[in-house]
Amino acid sequence: MIWDNLHIAFFIFFTAWALGTIALFKSYKNSKAQFFSSFLPAIANATLLFFIVVLWIQIERPPLKTMAETRLWYAFFVSLITWGIFLRTKVKSLYILGFIMSTVFLIVDIIHPEYQNKNLMPALQSPWFIPHVVIYMISYAVLAAACLTAITGLFQSKKTGLISQDNILLTMKLIYPGFALLSIGMIFGALWAKIAWGNYWSWDPKETWALLTWLFYLLCIHLFHAYPKRKKLLIFLIAFSFIILIITWMGIRFFPSSMNSIHLYG
Repeated sequence: MIWDNLHIAFFIFFTAWALGTIALFKSYKNSKAQFFSSFLPAIANATLLFFIVVLWIQIERPPLKTMAETRLWYAFFVSLITWGIFLRTKVKSLYILGFIMSTVFLIVDIIHPEYQNKNLMPALQSPWFIPHVVIYMISYAVLAAACLTAITGLFQSKKTGLISQDNILLTMKLIYPGFALLSIGMIFGALWAKIAWGNYWSWDPKETWALLTWLFYLLCIHLFHAYPKRKKLLIFLIAFSFIILIITWMGIRFFPSSMNSIHLYG
């Protein structure tokens, strides 16, 4: 069974990304390092894709039914898309963040082999599951990179006394696609909810916080355009928006009001 070889695929994936990360920090003075930092993630992504294809052939169905199978897709798409964005933007923080997120998903599959046979609840066994969740994961990764970029600019300003306009522009270049993906993910979620539960929107705690996250990032965009000189305020708002995002993603389950949420899957 291909699952028995997941640790091998993980080793290749992790080694390729780790070597790419090392090359990334030497790339500013070495053209070969620049090449390897861009090329090695391709090997990592090809390894995961090969594993998924072989799994698909072995089980004779799309691998979208169990928790372990969906985490494979998370790892693959987060790795692939954050690498693709890095090739366009050269943002190192995004490169590393994609590596870390994908690694965590794979480690969970390795240390919890029981998830390989643990079926998702019926509502999650939907064609909407992968696009909805993966788009959200990618948007979270991009917005995390935007937050890191903004905070980096804030610390750099303590040396110069000024917040770099280039830093702000780079941060906003990440905010825009992150916000767009957040919007698409929310729309997909509403369509999925209509099929699964009969309503596009039910003001579930998770949905409410997702909307709150969306509104805060919309406020960041408006602040950038309406008050372009309020750079420090914009950076603090971006950082606070990311805190709201983290609460929406991982913290909502600890709220008493969320105990009956339909978004708590166990």
